[in-house]
Amino acid sequence: MSEKKIRLLPYFQDDVATVYNCSMSLIIDKLKFDYIITDPPYNIKYKYPDYKDNMSEEDYVNMLKTMKDMPSVVIHYPEAICNEVSQALGRVNKIVSWCYNNNGSSKAHRTLAFFKCNPDFNKVKQPYKNPTDKRVKKLIEKGSKGARLYDWFNDIQMIKNVSKEKCKEFTNQIPIELLERIILLISNEGDTIIDPFFGSGSLYFACKNTNRKCIGIELSEKHLECFKSRISK
Repeated sequence: MSEKKIRLLPYFQDDVATVYNCSMSLIIDKLKFDYIITDPPYNIKYKYPDYKDNMSEEDYVNMLKTMKDMPSVVIHYPEAICNEVSQALGRVNKIVSWCYNNNGSSKAHRTLAFFKCNPDFNKVKQPYKNPTDKRVKKLIEKGSKGARLYDWFNDIQMIKNVSKEKCKEFTNQIPIELLERIILLISNEGDTIIDPFFGSGSLYFACKNTNRKCIGIELSEKHLECFKSRISK
């Protein structure tokens, strides 16, 4: 069996997910799924253990173009969404800001960019700001579970080192709660969500919690070892 065929065999598989250890360019067009939700490498010269985060702009855009014409939600910094990501994927359907506390950096928000799909903010409710208001009381009495979600989120924080969710061998971990919210905004139970930059596998847990199927593609075996350690816990 050739090396390429060996690499395309699942690295991990259960009733929730199938995970591959390879580049997405080798396999993504061979897979069936409904949506992409991903947090790609930011190409900011971060020192990953086995990945060079220092591509030319042209190479970075070409890598992202592999996802073009696929319903996608990309989590990135706003400047990159406006430039490289949009250059690769085209017109943005919707922008949502994810704001969080960040004492160690001046960057305190990222952008959730929806390409070829639209979030339905009525699918996820938030607590009413004024539950004592007469009109709101009537809505609650009729069974309303909250108000329509805003197009900015400030109630979900970054994963801190002290968090139980934190995988100590991995950096830039996206909160499971954030991924769950995105999943609920765009998809239905039974849909398949893929992350071509799977990292430590947070999408796995978000899909499991929301009754979706998951496909992961991750080039770094060290990151996948982190995912398997999370599974074992």
